[in-house]
Amino acid sequence: MRALHVRLTFAFALLLAALAVGLLLLLSRTSDRYSDEVLQRLNSGIAQYVVQELPLLEGGKVNEAALHELAHRTMTVNPSAEVYLLDPLGRVISTAIPHNRMRRVSVQLDPIRIFLQNPDRRPLYGDDPTSAAARRVFSVAAIQNGASLQGYLYVVLGGQPAQSIDAYLRGSYTLRTGAAALALVLAATLLIAGVLFTALTRRLRKLDQRMQAWAMTLPAAALGRTAYVAPGDEISALADRFRTMSEAIEHQFRDLKATDELRRELIANVSHDLRTPLASLRGYIETALLKDVARGELRAHLNVALRQTDQLGRLIDALFELAKLESGTVTPKLEPFVVAELLQDVALRFQVRARECRVEMHTLLDTDCILALGDIELIERAMGNLLENALRYTPAGGHVRTEMSVEQALVRVRVIDTGSGIEPQHLPRIFDRFYSAPDHSDRDRAGLGLAIVKRIMDLHGQSVRILSGRGTGTTVEFTLQRAAAEGPTQSSAGIITPLARTA
Repeated sequence: MRALHVRLTFAFALLLAALAVGLLLLLSRTSDRYSDEVLQRLNSGIAQYVVQELPLLEGGKVNEAALHELAHRTMTVNPSAEVYLLDPLGRVISTAIPHNRMRRVSVQLDPIRIFLQNPDRRPLYGDDPTSAAARRVFSVAAIQNGASLQGYLYVVLGGQPAQSIDAYLRGSYTLRTGAAALALVLAATLLIAGVLFTALTRRLRKLDQRMQAWAMTLPAAALGRTAYVAPGDEISALADRFRTMSEAIEHQFRDLKATDELRRELIANVSHDLRTPLASLRGYIETALLKDVARGELRAHLNVALRQTDQLGRLIDALFELAKLESGTVTPKLEPFVVAELLQDVALRFQVRARECRVEMHTLLDTDCILALGDIELIERAMGNLLENALRYTPAGGHVRTEMSVEQALVRVRVIDTGSGIEPQHLPRIFDRFYSAPDHSDRDRAGLGLAIVKRIMDLHGQSVRILSGRGTGTTVEFTLQRAAAEGPTQSSAGIITPLARTA
């Protein structure tokens, strides 16, 4: 009912109905007046003829015999006619109508004067003495005695019996046939209009369908809150689609603005992170070339240059790795693996680094051979990034702990450190590409480590979150989907294993 072509059809139907009613009223009114005009023109001379034939007033008195004779003749010719004898002021002097039917004792003289002075003006309506408000066509003639006006002969042509003529006309076969033909014409017109409006609005419906298909391709965040639109309401649907389009465009503008900000940060961070080791590497190489340095000093210079080269390699590798992960070409090779073994192996790799940083590393793992489903290489990479970040921002004497907890369908892995922590204003953007907290002076990885972790978890369809506060350390937690064990395993409680301790 809300479709545009249906609304147009109903509106057109209402318009046709209004026009039909107006036309019927106009025809009824016109036909009534035409009937009155014909009746008055055919009988306009009847009063004058009677006055000339019968002496109705003799010596100022009513000739009752002549009046009754006139009434008898008139009723014989026209049963609906009513005869009244009026004085010069319009008062009823005599009539053959029973007194109990009389509702007026006088009639207005203005229509009578117009009738006598303007014979071409028809129809004219005068007062009906048998009704308090009705006005009917009439015939009138002045009764003269020489030059003196004695009164009027006033004949109402459509009296009380004429009221049934209209009903008779409405019930006639001709009118019934005309009404039926009009109804058929209206029905055919509505049918044609419905088909025509449906054809004319077909392109609008196709546009609505294309807009709907486009809206379904938008991300849920860009759609916003969609108002309820009744099915088939193309106009409201299009309005809602355009609102959605506007919100989506605004959302994309915000994303582009944020991406542009990240791009500028990337340029600043990468240029800084690449320029620093390059400048150091160039300086040591130039020193080794320009000066006659001892063999031991040359070796020291070459070691520094090697470390700067390693740092450049790590930065470039991280950039290429993130670009590869975000290109859509990486598909995780999901396979079941023992979570505790993988976490223990990754932690052992950082044992030497932890000893150099004077940080204690522990693992609290469930050794019940809990299996998870994932890409071992990618999960190992994510764990390596998390442990590397934890060691970088944990001061000497601090602790870094890797732990896991098992749920019915998930395995939760946490990396917890006692480092400097992250201030709350930086947490919403900590997983963004190339973002590093401004107060972190160590920028070897240009803020790519957590971005890589986030992308790896997204590829696995799992979540990663970070809990931190300034001076309270940092906890990074991600989830893995559990895989069913293929055989019986020996159960043992979780144990704490010190990996590296320093006094």
